[in-house]
Amino acid sequence: MNIQLDPAKLPSVTFSCGPGQGHPVIRQTPLYKTLFERSHRAPDVSTRGLYHETAENLRTLLSLPTGYTVLFFLGGATPAMDAVIWNLTKDSLSGLAFGAFSRRWTHNIAARLENSVRRAIREAGENEFFPCDKPDYNASLIVLTPNETSTGVQIPDDYLRETWAKRGQDTLIAWDCTSCAGGRVLPAGQFDVMLFSLQKCFGAGGGSCALVLSPKAVSRLEEAKKYHPIPFSLDLSEAVRHAASAQTANTPCTTNIWMCNEACKWMLANGGLPAMEHLCREHADYLLAWAAQTDYIAPLIKDARLRSFTTLTLEITDPDVKDADISAALISTGLANLADGLKKYSSVKQNSLRISCFPFVDVHGVEEYKKLTAAVDEIVRQLKKR
Repeated sequence: MNIQLDPAKLPSVTFSCGPGQGHPVIRQTPLYKTLFERSHRAPDVSTRGLYHETAENLRTLLSLPTGYTVLFFLGGATPAMDAVIWNLTKDSLSGLAFGAFSRRWTHNIAARLENSVRRAIREAGENEFFPCDKPDYNASLIVLTPNETSTGVQIPDDYLRETWAKRGQDTLIAWDCTSCAGGRVLPAGQFDVMLFSLQKCFGAGGGSCALVLSPKAVSRLEEAKKYHPIPFSLDLSEAVRHAASAQTANTPCTTNIWMCNEACKWMLANGGLPAMEHLCREHADYLLAWAAQTDYIAPLIKDARLRSFTTLTLEITDPDVKDADISAALISTGLANLADGLKKYSSVKQNSLRISCFPFVDVHGVEEYKKLTAAVDEIVRQLKKR
């Protein structure tokens, strides 16, 4: 693609929605300092060291209720979703499906459960981005995705509070917070399970995640085994047992946990989660203001209540401008940070761009976003001249 851009004016960060931008200090740390060569059983790494410290920092950052268990699980969010579905579903499951990752809960994983499990899945209708129907509040497990990475839709706080308030006596509520943990202040203590990859707001590598379980969720672990067998690698009871002494059942990626911990320490030292939400909102607000001034782009999600400010999706309204051409032009610069372009998620049909607004994309404000939007404006100008 013959688009000419001035390299000196281009951003120096990635706007990919995962793996996301890491903090500059973390990115400049020599790999050997991340303890990746150490045994995960060594006390200074686990019980009295990195694992314990990271769990406590997450507990503080996310304002977790007393008695909730924090553990690190192998793989990203998908294996953790698998584990939650198998370990905590009894005879019924409910949830919302409004994008690729929420559907992963409700369709890809839940479909593997026995046919006897009752399913009440609420789906977004045609040309809608969020379901009109509420979940079955009396299901044994309700699965929710507060921020949907693929479409840039978020579940409003009042919806999350209502679900918690109306839940049945034997109902557990699970959140996949992969795209908002570390960037959004969620209603405190309104969940039994929280899971998230470390690769989004925390800027760590892929393939690692954290799980948070309430005492009620922990007590469900043995009970659920009466309903169906739990695959060995997904058995959370073993992970919880090890977490009691800041250990893991299997060998985790210590480098990712180290990166998460450094991110937590920086976040806590710089205003905590409210400050991180402010950064994300500042990034998103700048992009929305820029979009409003153009004649070719607008927010895909029109309802501000449902619009995520951690991953923002912008729809290209000019039929002569294609999202693939914009991404191709950015990729053609040869800069590693722009190698992913601004690609929409594969399941999204609209002609659109997907841009991360995570805290570490620009910890000082919006200067990197100004460089990005200037580059996109220039790309579009050159495309229209053809």
